[in-house]
Amino acid sequence: MESTKKTAHIQYTGFQILIISPYDAEFVSELKSSLKSRRWNQEKKGWIVDIKEQHKLIEVASRFYQVIEDNQPAGFVEPIEAPSGIELASALKLGTELEIWTDGACVVNPGPGGYGIVFKYKGQKWEKAGGFRLTTNNRMEIMGALVALETLPEKCKVIIYSDSQYLVNSVTKGWIKRWKAKNWNKKHNKKVPNADLWERILQLLDQHDIELRWIKGHDSTIENERCDQLAESASRKPNLPIDEGYTGMEGIEINE
Repeated sequence: MESTKKTAHIQYTGFQILIISPYDAEFVSELKSSLKSRRWNQEKKGWIVDIKEQHKLIEVASRFYQVIEDNQPAGFVEPIEAPSGIELASALKLGTELEIWTDGACVVNPGPGGYGIVFKYKGQKWEKAGGFRLTTNNRMEIMGALVALETLPEKCKVIIYSDSQYLVNSVTKGWIKRWKAKNWNKKHNKKVPNADLWERILQLLDQHDIELRWIKGHDSTIENERCDQLAESASRKPNLPIDEGYTGMEGIEINE
């Protein structure tokens, strides 16, 4: 569901961030106590914050406002979708064996989020990324794997690498099949979070030969680091679409 909060606008300029928002005494108090670099700009009628405190600023602002980023911060990256002019769909054939790395990220959790994907086949790498204005980190971890599999044009043999134990365990330990059998209910009649995405994952498990492998995040794996960069950048793009499946009930679910 979309937030009904008032909006705060963020603009990136070099190594500084300008945030313009309706006056809220509690927000101002929290801003002053949480961010060392904040300073009021009378001319622009907004607060200036150093880029190094970007994450903290958005975390604080999101408690009081719906945060809208009007431009992209320095270092924003776009996915490489067609290396050497070759589209992924044209390279893959029936039975192709390939490797995929995926990752998800949120500016705040819940909040704006994104996913990043790296496909690797015969020395070539393709990339894909996307984001939503209000979602969760767990949903973006699932979404990365989901979009990757839905991108494949034919039945393929795939190894997916992810640093999300939630994603990998839910598939490899058979949790989602058991949840499905119980009509997406867990113990004490609690609803399974992210059931809409798990439904789509289950269908894809039947369409492809898939192996999921957990890898440690931020451990110098080039493809994992690239996915993290893509997901982070995607989560900060302006005018992100709505995550139609997000209900606000998605919690952190790691243990079955």
